[in-house]
Amino acid sequence: MDRKDLWLISEKMVRDMGISVAYKGFYYLICAIVISTEIGMRKGALDKEIYENISTMYSVSVESVEKCIRSCISRAWNNDPMNFSRIYEIKGRKPTNGEVIAFISSCIRLESGR
Repeated sequence: MDRKDLWLISEKMVRDMGISVAYKGFYYLICAIVISTEIGMRKGALDKEIYENISTMYSVSVESVEKCIRSCISRAWNNDPMNFSRIYEIKGRKPTNGEVIAFISSCIRLESGR
């Protein structure tokens, strides 16, 4: 599966969670999922590798990447937690950035046999 396919699948799953393209963190989240799927999510990789790569690509700080992703996940959760929970399987609490990224990338890896 090439990067374009990863991007399209990631974008569909993120949209299905109710996360709007209007949020700055939308594209950061998709990038994080694509990178995570390609390299595999490792403990500590979120800040050191994934957020750092995204911050370099978009010329923003690592903190800005993390905050924007957290913000778009929070807004989607607050707008419709049931819609979010249908895709993401943790019920009753808002998932962390890392949980959402790891969940979607693992779903993609399972489907693609990576």
